[in-house]
Amino acid sequence: MMQSRRTSRRARRGAIFVTALGIIVILSGLVLVFAQSMRTEAVASGNRLSYVQADAVEQGAEKWVLAQCETYPGDGVTITEVPAEALQIGSGYFWVLAPYQQDDQHYQFGITDEAGKLNINTASANQLIMLPGMDQQTADSIVTWRKKVGSNTGATSADGADTPDYNMLQEGYDAKHSTYETVEELMLVEGVTNGMLFGLDANRDGVVTDLERNNPDPTFTSSFNTVDGTNRGIFNDLTVYSIEPNTTISGGARINVNSTDTSKLLNYLTKTLSASRANQIVGRIRGLIRAARGRTVFSSIGSFYQLSGMTVQEFDLVADNLTASKAKSSTGLVNVNTAPLEVLMALPNVQESDAQAIVAQRSNIANSPSIGWVFQAVSPATAARMSQYITARSFQYSADIVAVSPDGRAFKRVRIVVDARQTPAKIVYRRDLTSLGWPLPDEVRTALKNGQPPPSLSGSTLGFGR
Repeated sequence: MMQSRRTSRRARRGAIFVTALGIIVILSGLVLVFAQSMRTEAVASGNRLSYVQADAVEQGAEKWVLAQCETYPGDGVTITEVPAEALQIGSGYFWVLAPYQQDDQHYQFGITDEAGKLNINTASANQLIMLPGMDQQTADSIVTWRKKVGSNTGATSADGADTPDYNMLQEGYDAKHSTYETVEELMLVEGVTNGMLFGLDANRDGVVTDLERNNPDPTFTSSFNTVDGTNRGIFNDLTVYSIEPNTTISGGARINVNSTDTSKLLNYLTKTLSASRANQIVGRIRGLIRAARGRTVFSSIGSFYQLSGMTVQEFDLVADNLTASKAKSSTGLVNVNTAPLEVLMALPNVQESDAQAIVAQRSNIANSPSIGWVFQAVSPATAARMSQYITARSFQYSADIVAVSPDGRAFKRVRIVVDARQTPAKIVYRRDLTSLGWPLPDEVRTALKNGQPPPSLSGSTLGFGR
């Protein structure tokens, strides 16, 4: 009996011990779960804070870009040359990516001039076909997409795809027959591919890395090469935004050289040149206008220069104040001060040697708001033909902004387009590109995580091997 009671007490003690042990295990597990939850929450909170900081830096960068465009109105050269690498806002940093014109292996930073590109809303098929990787059918399809129904201007053949061709697709749609709103809209046009637009540059940072070069996205064309040996496609050579007011650089009215009233021209040339030269030039112009009997005498200020008897130096002084058009604005003019070689070669009647001569000449002159210097770079006849397609001013700019938090844990990338025809300048396009991934070398974020300033990248090839 006594033995039975002892056994019962031992059993109860054992049960209590097991229960207590179970409670301890459960509590320990809860503590561990709670600790892990707190750790996860701390990491998440830190990441969230870093993202908010990166977002704030990016918004500050947008304000910085707007300020640059407002500070130097019309001056594409100065705006694109403003340093834009590792600029600090608070404790964070931002970069403005820009494609290096000579090759695809070096980093470059700065605001990009949209007038230094070919406008797909005004370019003819003959101009588009000059772009690397472009074929005649695709060029015609690009023009057909934008042209109004019943219009035959722009295309050079009947090969351009139209609504019936797009209706035959699995998910058919109609051709737009209106202006392009973005360059990316070209992806709706038959013949235009990722490879044609972006080449091997999958993340669109302007640097084609070893990883991109050796393991291309299957939707990209691995054999695409531009004239300068790069693999970035033609996206950086195209725009839909370039437009400028038909006014002087200061916003004043220009003098129409086709006007039958030559008094304004005479007064202006007298003040700018001399009375004798003004009378010589205007006397010749009056004779041409009378002989034309109401017809337009000058198709461009380039043809005015050829017939006026001016010297190149004289024309360079007055060109920005003259116009041959009554239009209030001009769309699609290419800025010869900033356009890369392949864009200059796409202009009508421009040979590669002419484009190379322009690029060489502009590196030897001071920043000029006039196209007069082009008449020294190439023959007057070539320059005169070019003059209706070119400008020396810019009012729209794009900025590919990369912003990073102070600790390097979060980043944000946004591409904006700014219209600076009026003050204040305004953003007319904004696209978040963060999903394309971190576009700079990992060394940048590693340095920030270690509390060090980011390394200099301009001109380097640190992007290789990513």
